[in-house]
Amino acid sequence: MNIIKEDTVKTTELGTLWSETLLETLCDGLRNDWSGHALLQILRELNQKGVKMDKVVNRVRKKMGSEAAQVMLMKIKK
Repeated sequence: MNIIKEDTVKTTELGTLWSETLLETLCDGLRNDWSGHALLQILRELNQKGVKMDKVVNRVRKKMGSEAAQVMLMKIKK
């Protein structure tokens, strides 16, 4: 039996339930014009779990379009 200890898991791919939930929350935030701070909190949580920003941007781009991805990036840079 192969047991993976929690401290050995370093990166996570999008597609797990928690990452999909956070991604949906991020998209809802973009649709509802949430503050950059709120969006940044979601992105930080994804990053802490090992999800890279470029993957998040690509998923937002696929799900909502390029304009939404640009809006997200502009909001979190403020």
